[in-house]
Amino acid sequence: MRDMFHIMQEARKRAFALIKPGVPCEEIDHAANGFLREQGLGEFLLHRTGHGIGMGNHEGPWVAEGSQDTLAPNMIISIEPGIYVPDLGGFRHSDTVLVTENGYELLTQYPDSLEELTIRSWKPITRLRGFLVRKALGV
Repeated sequence: MRDMFHIMQEARKRAFALIKPGVPCEEIDHAANGFLREQGLGEFLLHRTGHGIGMGNHEGPWVAEGSQDTLAPNMIISIEPGIYVPDLGGFRHSDTVLVTENGYELLTQYPDSLEELTIRSWKPITRLRGFLVRKALGV
């Protein structure tokens, strides 16, 4: 599972490396999902690398194979490559990104390392915190 998480993180890193105005969204998807396919994980991909966020949560520009969209300043997109292995689990970190004049600004303010995301205690206070976070996120 650690390997899957780290492979997903590398796909995410490859997507971030391309984010700037003028880059075709299809190239970003190819960098992330193409890498995952190269790792032999193509059968475990269920969705595109990302999408636009505006008046709705899922809208263009589509960071996906076949997309004709190109990044421009002030676009807000998600970067969320994911690996979903039956009987094991899913590995994904969804980030919200603002495309700037010279690159991007990461708007997500949430841990992204495996160590920070791993719950190591089932003490009541930890369970309460988890409940409150899920409630705040509506999940």
